[in-house]
Amino acid sequence: MAGSVDASTVRKNTASARHRAAVSAAVVDVCRAQSPVLAGNDAVRDAFVAAVRHHRVAPLAHVLLREADPVVAAELKGDRDAAMIRHLTASVVLDDLGHTLGELPWVTFKGPVLSEHAHPAPGLRSYTDVDVLVPPAELRTTVELLLAAGWQVIDFRDMLVNVHTPGEMHLVSPQGVLVDLHWSLINMQQTRRQFTVDTGALLERRVSRPVGGTATWTLDAADSLIHVCLHAALTGAHKMLWLLDADQLARQIGDWDDVARRADGWGAAPALAIVLARSRALLGTPLPRDLDRRLGVSAGFRLVTGAVDRLRPVAGLTREASLPRLVARSARPSGGRTLSAIGRRGLRGVGERLRPAGRAGDAAQREPA
Repeated sequence: MAGSVDASTVRKNTASARHRAAVSAAVVDVCRAQSPVLAGNDAVRDAFVAAVRHHRVAPLAHVLLREADPVVAAELKGDRDAAMIRHLTASVVLDDLGHTLGELPWVTFKGPVLSEHAHPAPGLRSYTDVDVLVPPAELRTTVELLLAAGWQVIDFRDMLVNVHTPGEMHLVSPQGVLVDLHWSLINMQQTRRQFTVDTGALLERRVSRPVGGTATWTLDAADSLIHVCLHAALTGAHKMLWLLDADQLARQIGDWDDVARRADGWGAAPALAIVLARSRALLGTPLPRDLDRRLGVSAGFRLVTGAVDRLRPVAGLTREASLPRLVARSARPSGGRTLSAIGRRGLRGVGERLRPAGRAGDAAQREPA
């Protein structure tokens, strides 16, 4: 009897592994803008729906499956509709921003621009808010202009006087859209100290691109790619949407030497290397063969990160906590420094989980700004 139980367990585990592999492959197909072939097994189909939502590519999956698998497509239609409405509303907000800010230098980045110019289904990339960058010296003027135009600051006072100086404020537009108003691309001071990202230089290189039919200021191609990779790595580079962003932007690059120089200047070369390696492995992103050399990352770095990515490919991840996420957030130019950072970050995470939670009544005493 024990033998039969063991055999049954083996068969169940084997089937489960096949299902996970099928779902992972289907998620990759979606990000390659190919219609995935889903098995008739309900467990696989349900897991696929959960996976594309986890990886934030559900609207794209809906578009690709409308003819091939209308049942699954129908289940994802709400995701498509939400993305479409959000992008249309964001486009209106960006148009209003252009009129309100006038000659003041600014750019938008991430969400709306990526949705329209770096996504297989333009206008349907998942995002939740609009990010805007202004010069640090013009932050007060920008807020005054927006408040006069009916915008609201939704930060608490203690957030705005934080000694660690956050790199952004949070406002809501008259249309009800959340806008992160940045004076720096990197929010947390502790993280910001690790990089050198000159807001003034970014704004000097800005370009105008259409979003929702209206010309909008945004980062140039090289800055967009470097920022997308840096943001992805700092977050963990564990969602396929972020790898898809990097893939689509990389395909628009004409001068990789310029990208490498800027990434080195930012201190973001390891982030660029790990995110683009993942996008190349899963999405076939065309990259220079000597990109690692140009970025100055070591063979040890590639050995460590490559081993993790082969062991746990991003497309198969279904939870926030994972080894690939930890490695991306710990990326340093060499393998040894990356391993050391992984150890420090892992210990810090354990300490944070063991630390007592704050008092429940604290939030009620906070004052809106």
